[in-house]
Amino acid sequence: MEIKLNNIKLNVPLCQKTTMRVGGDAHFFIEPKSVLELIKTIKYCKKNKIKYYILGNGSNVIFSDDGYDGMVICTKKLNRIKIRKNIVICQCGVNLFVLNKTLIKNALSGMEFSYGIPGTIGGAVCMNAGAYGSEMKDVVQKVVFFDGKKIKTLKNKKLDFSYRNSIFKNSNYIILKVYLKLTKNNEKTVQEKCMQNLKKRQISQPLEFFNSGSIFKKSNGVGAGKIIDELGLKGLKVGGAEVSSVHANFIINRGNATSSDIKKLVEQIKDTVKQKSGITLEEEVIFIP
Repeated sequence: MEIKLNNIKLNVPLCQKTTMRVGGDAHFFIEPKSVLELIKTIKYCKKNKIKYYILGNGSNVIFSDDGYDGMVICTKKLNRIKIRKNIVICQCGVNLFVLNKTLIKNALSGMEFSYGIPGTIGGAVCMNAGAYGSEMKDVVQKVVFFDGKKIKTLKNKKLDFSYRNSIFKNSNYIILKVYLKLTKNNEKTVQEKCMQNLKKRQISQPLEFFNSGSIFKKSNGVGAGKIIDELGLKGLKVGGAEVSSVHANFIINRGNATSSDIKKLVEQIKDTVKQKSGITLEEEVIFIP
């Protein structure tokens, strides 16, 4: 049976779809309105030999200045949330900010660490996002995903969670739904914890500038920001990209940065850190060629 898609857009600027605000055009761009449409889109791409990339809120992704010569599938419209006592079922495109607002109203605790992270639940699970001593692995009960042929479900222990990693990171598995197991609490307590975490972010991160969050992973438990800062690299620039003076593990877009500027700056930081401290930094942000 022939698969047809009716809502594909052509030549969509990816700089409008990512938090760093850089990148060329996506040759094809689509926002599925249902899980079935998402699966249909993936099957369409496979059948027509079109490469594809699953995009959430674009908060940890930097596309090439040349754009993406394939199909960018954005999950932001897959944003339904269901609550069954202390179990919260989220479609993959649920925004973390919206999710936390919902959890506050329902007095559910466990996701406060993610308050202020500008991503989706799918992306957060994929990279096992974490902050302030907690990670997604602490709250995920199970995940429903598409393996390219069938819809499957895996429980937490089978998801291979580790630091900024999961079974989804380097596979073709597509997260469809996430089940979170949370704890009943007091609405005011949950809200206060969320606001405390947001305040920490506002003080310690350059939120007034376009950025992609943390650029590098920790190295042997030491924050990359500390390593970069100690080498005096705050304020280092390449074009419109700059190492933040607020947090050295953030690269900010001063407004005219290109993807190439950011990549060159990342390589310069890595080279300097390697030469002066012997540490090999590994990117947390994802560069899409």
